[in-house]
Amino acid sequence: MSDLPAGLTTGQRVAVRSRIDPPPTSGPTLTDTVGELVGIDATHLRIATRTGEVSVARDRVVAARVIPPKPTRRGAPHRAIPLEDLHLVMTRGQPGVEETWLGAPGSGWLLRAGLGWTGRSNSALPVGDPGLPLPEAVDAVEAWFDERGLIPLIMLPRPTGAATADDPLGALLLERGWVEGNPADVLTGRTADLLAPTPAPAGLRLTTSPSADEAWFAGGSPRLLDHLDAARQVLALPAHQVFATATTDEGEVAAVVRVAINDGWAGVFGLHVSPAYRGRGIGRWLTVEALRIAAAAGASLTYLQVEPDNAPAQHLYRGLGLAPHHDYVYLALRGARA
Repeated sequence: MSDLPAGLTTGQRVAVRSRIDPPPTSGPTLTDTVGELVGIDATHLRIATRTGEVSVARDRVVAARVIPPKPTRRGAPHRAIPLEDLHLVMTRGQPGVEETWLGAPGSGWLLRAGLGWTGRSNSALPVGDPGLPLPEAVDAVEAWFDERGLIPLIMLPRPTGAATADDPLGALLLERGWVEGNPADVLTGRTADLLAPTPAPAGLRLTTSPSADEAWFAGGSPRLLDHLDAARQVLALPAHQVFATATTDEGEVAAVVRVAINDGWAGVFGLHVSPAYRGRGIGRWLTVEALRIAAAAGASLTYLQVEPDNAPAQHLYRGLGLAPHHDYVYLALRGARA
């Protein structure tokens, strides 16, 4: 297997099936290696397993797939993953055009700038140790965003029900005059549990593509259309994704959705149903069909982010079988220039 799955990179947790060399005279001829992919070159994969590093010849690989990070808590995988690890998965589904780590890469604070489109791509994500005392780390965040002409914004993950002031960073930001915005719920589930048969609405056809075409962009939300140039750049970045479009027989776009696939997860983004076509189950059908493609590509778990007061979206997603994992809130520096 010379061609590896799309989006396979070092740092991911993988399961690799390969032929045993030399082949045994009896018994299994294949073996599975599970662990973190720490190296890829033209001839071998290097995988850090729980018993040590293993080198697997690429010409003996018969299958390879990315799997979710190993849970650190008991329970269903989509529930057991720590919220910090889940955020690192989610940010790969919608990254910034520019990204910098404050502290150690992968375990510090991730600073993201995405031309001003969406908080996800234009905020600091504090998932670990920034390598500085908190006040100095906040100073560094403020300076980084100010240099780029962006309002300093921090996405603060919180356990469900926790208050911003309960978090040391949240309390510091509020003290310094940062303003708390609206929260967002993070919902998760097993992808297979979300794929209940959903009839296609009459008069609609589904098209999918690994990249967004003009029809998909035309069906996006008003906020996306207001930041179209930025959206084009941001949405070209994820390595493996599905853009799904529902169109009428006359070619009118009724709805769109995007599903980003990485680390064994499917992330649902940008579902928008045109007002003229709402109330017909189109959003549910389109989401399920896009997740069906993601499941076939190895995404066994699903996440999405939705505002608590978006009742139709909450009803749709929870009706599919997604459940709350945690929430987060954005804090912005009051009075900062944009």
